[in-house]
Amino acid sequence: MKIEQFKEKVFHYAKNAGFDDCEILMVRSREFGVIVSKQNIDNYTDAESIKIHFKGLKDGKAAFSSTEVLDEESAKFLVESALENFIVTDTLEQDDIYFEDPKNYKTFKYFDKFETISVREKIEIAKEMEQKALAFDSRIKSVIMSAYEHQRNEIYLANTKGLELEESYGFGGAFVYLFASDGQKPKRGFKAVFGETPEQIDVENAVQEACKDAISQLGAESVPSGKYKVLLRRDALTSLFFAFLSMFSAENVQKNLSPLKGKLGELIASSKLSVSEDPNHPIIPVKRSFDNEGVRTTRKTFIENGKLTTYFHSLKSAKKDNVKPTGNVFATRCQPLTVVVHGGDKNFETLISQIDRGLLIIGLDGLHSGVKTVSGDFSLGAIGYLIEHGKISKPVEQITVAGNFLQMLKDLEEIGSDCELTQVNAVFPSVLISSLDIAGL
Repeated sequence: MKIEQFKEKVFHYAKNAGFDDCEILMVRSREFGVIVSKQNIDNYTDAESIKIHFKGLKDGKAAFSSTEVLDEESAKFLVESALENFIVTDTLEQDDIYFEDPKNYKTFKYFDKFETISVREKIEIAKEMEQKALAFDSRIKSVIMSAYEHQRNEIYLANTKGLELEESYGFGGAFVYLFASDGQKPKRGFKAVFGETPEQIDVENAVQEACKDAISQLGAESVPSGKYKVLLRRDALTSLFFAFLSMFSAENVQKNLSPLKGKLGELIASSKLSVSEDPNHPIIPVKRSFDNEGVRTTRKTFIENGKLTTYFHSLKSAKKDNVKPTGNVFATRCQPLTVVVHGGDKNFETLISQIDRGLLIIGLDGLHSGVKTVSGDFSLGAIGYLIEHGKISKPVEQITVAGNFLQMLKDLEEIGSDCELTQVNAVFPSVLISSLDIAGL
């Protein structure tokens, strides 16, 4: 059954069931991935999936359901399941279904160039990454996995208010995970690269950066506990920032689950820091013109010169605060689609040269257990290098870095110019923090 036919069936059943308005969101995904280990295929994925989400509105309150089949029985099931949820749940909050003139949208259409590459070629890319890593240096002893993958997503949204939209986006990526050893304790190296087209995926860079990180960590030791000036490399900063991304959700603010409650319009970071969401950033593959509620996405700077300028609002949270939704509902969360930290004017080497004694952090562990989003506190295992007199002196391990995320943003001294696509929806530079607590020897 075509999605347009399915839509009509759902709308028909919803009207008969007494829903005032309703909406369907279809996400169709095409995914390919191959993981290689010791020149053998360790994992292989080549599949399509489809998921249809239903939202029914009755007396200003919404109920939800979902299915993975496009047929009449599923259309009926969606409505009946949502109606049952509506009847048995007495905690439903005021919600809405959105409408805006479809002419206001400029939707994205993705041409999947990855499909022009044969499966054999993709497998060979993953195998070659492993071979190149092992040939990079005799100290690279094992490649745990090397991978090449890509996906395409098609989005269709329609509601009974007259909004009907569709678009597509896609991306690919490659990563390598390996270990180096000099006869002592082995050290890990990992690097992932992404792109909207095969040409944008720099597999050579992935191999070299993973190997260099692993080799440079050989002989790592701990350092004495204390307060250190810390240079957070762009990939470490990305993982830490995303661990705290939920604090910008208006719903979490409303539920007192965010330390940003009451801070709208206030300085929450150094005046040097500006952070934007850009759904059409030229080097970020993930692009959307509307969110999963049909609200138009827009470029917005949510931290501007240190000041918090907005929370991220769904239709429900916007209705509660009597403001406009921000177009940030993706999956089941309300958060920025992309995160872009505005770069500074000093390169990475210059930032290192400014540190008389401090640490360069390149990796963080324990992000699931060592982060408290309600308070902003964190305590995480880390690896990196000791910096002395403006130069890297030795590798460092077995340390814990601790602090408060918002205080860390206030203690930000410098922002690097080394902006890079650090994950599929993020562009980050390295940043210099004046002081963080380090637990070591």
